[in-house]
Amino acid sequence: MPQRFNAEYIEWTLREAEWLGLTGQGALSQFGQAFLSGSEDLGVELALPKPVDHILIQADNSAIAPGPLTVELANMIGTIADIESRGGASVYRFSESSIRRGLDHGQTGEQIKDFLKKTSKTPVPQPLEYLINDVAKRHGRLRVGSAQSYVRCEDEGLVTQILHDKKLESLRFRKLAPQVLVCDVEPGDLIATLREASYLPAAENASGILISAPAIRRAKSRPRPPRVLSESQAPSEIIIKAAVRTLRTGEKASSHKPREVPRTTANETLDLLHQYIEEQASLTIGYADTNGGVSNRLIDPISISLGTLIARDHATGEMQSFRIPRITGVSPAK
Repeated sequence: MPQRFNAEYIEWTLREAEWLGLTGQGALSQFGQAFLSGSEDLGVELALPKPVDHILIQADNSAIAPGPLTVELANMIGTIADIESRGGASVYRFSESSIRRGLDHGQTGEQIKDFLKKTSKTPVPQPLEYLINDVAKRHGRLRVGSAQSYVRCEDEGLVTQILHDKKLESLRFRKLAPQVLVCDVEPGDLIATLREASYLPAAENASGILISAPAIRRAKSRPRPPRVLSESQAPSEIIIKAAVRTLRTGEKASSHKPREVPRTTANETLDLLHQYIEEQASLTIGYADTNGGVSNRLIDPISISLGTLIARDHATGEMQSFRIPRITGVSPAK
């Protein structure tokens, strides 16, 4: 195996060991020592705070979690409240939208109140109970759904007959009003099925106006326009330069192969970015997303303002903003 591959594997192994907590600042941690000794208990649980199964509801419709919550409690509280701050003690906020979200997930107002009374070490304040009751009372009074077609008739007896007709069971009608039925069948197929069952429906448009079959008309023939031959104009110099720049950008992006971008310190990152901006040269950066994943970006740096790098991304051809604290490394484009 080439020596450069050995060096890369060693670098990857050391980085992943630090991510797992087996090492820290280049030294072996107590968890790493337990792992190397073959012990099944690495002592991780003792080093982590124990989950709590309760919250503390405040008078301002907020709740404090005095530690990491259990999975069940965290899922429920995250559904009916919005998190305001994280840390050793997380803060949640109850609002009309968060209570409505809990109702949308299948909870009832009484279930939400019972849950809060059961899990809170402090009494549930009356304003919060009023909020839950008000939102639960209004929730679901309006219903929104979809239907492919409808059948309407002023004769309620005929509507009831169609609804209970065995030959039309496949249409799965649903009664919205005494004179209206809906189903999930295309209007054309619905009309054909009703006619096969000896009914005589007529089609109407969205305004309730009957749609009549169009009469067959032959379009008048038109003379063919004369063929015009003209000399093609040569593209201007501006268009040619823009086309060449676009082609070169595509070649750079397609020939750029993903590779590991070496990590740089914050000062090194800023110095290199200023250098590439002055040289107007392309570069590759390692950029971390909100989930901690790092991806390589081939960019043309433009400027730096308020901790943000403005650059053109070769992958999209568009101007984008990159937060400098999320840039893990900088290297020249190759």
